[in-house]
Amino acid sequence: MTAPEFHPPALSFPPIDKRPEVRVWQQQLRDRGWHIVVDGKFGEESRRLCANFEMEHGLPDNGDVDKNTWNATWTAGSTKAPPAPDHVLKKGDKGDNVRKWQRQVNNRGWKDLKVDGDFGSQTETICKELQEFKGLPVTGKIDEDTWKEAWLEKVPVGAGM
Repeated sequence: MTAPEFHPPALSFPPIDKRPEVRVWQQQLRDRGWHIVVDGKFGEESRRLCANFEMEHGLPDNGDVDKNTWNATWTAGSTKAPPAPDHVLKKGDKGDNVRKWQRQVNNRGWKDLKVDGDFGSQTETICKELQEFKGLPVTGKIDEDTWKEAWLEKVPVGAGM
């Protein structure tokens, strides 16, 4: 998919940027599977998710949407998930796999999840939100599909394969 034309200067924060391009960029990031509020305001959350996107795609992770970041938001390939655990993760589980998943969903915009390797009530709630957002069965358990969806981006509507 080709990106719409980029119009400098870069989208940045602070101060909060409210140009029409902000909403276009936020919607594209959301269409790719990122948990971002599409409000037309490039503030702290947009900057943080932009930096995470840039880091995942080998761009300078400064959190500003310059021409390269703008274009990559439409053209960069999806991020590949690490292998899923060999068992379903559920409330009460602890360990590195829980910690990896918690860190990844935080990177994708489900902020305020404590990355402690403990699958508690908060992790279960975020798991259900991600499952609903991605169109998966809402179980609150991290099966193979839920694991992968924390890393994979949705293919934008209208994109050719």
